[in-house]
Amino acid sequence: MLTSLRDESRVPVGELPAPVRLLREVFTVAVRRCFADEEPRKITGYVRELLDLRGLPNGGVEAREIEAVIRTVLGEPELAAGIPDPRRVGIMILVVGDLSRAAAAERPGNDLLEALVVQAEVRVARFDQPSDGRPWRRRNPR
Repeated sequence: MLTSLRDESRVPVGELPAPVRLLREVFTVAVRRCFADEEPRKITGYVRELLDLRGLPNGGVEAREIEAVIRTVLGEPELAAGIPDPRRVGIMILVVGDLSRAAAAERPGNDLLEALVVQAEVRVARFDQPSDGRPWRRRNPR
């Protein structure tokens, strides 16, 4: 997971369900930390800057998809309907990698990625589906 986020590549994560589930939680934690109480224009500005840094057009489909995936975490899941799951995973990796890099630039020596992964692991551990098919139950984190 950390390799995927640091390298901004989905290759180490692949299609395995456990890392993708953990990635979704890492993404949720990161986006909520950075954008929870912000207005939509701040997210649009962030996406523009992200694409500018990569030398990509900042007003097309890619920009709309990135913004939609970010806003799904903030209560607007319908915005990302129709974006294929592999594309969503790639966007999540890109955004988390960028947000953690920006945080490291502000506070050198602070490994935000590891902290995000630990917090996401706690979130994933809260719900464990029993193998006997019973409904999900809340479990105490480690």
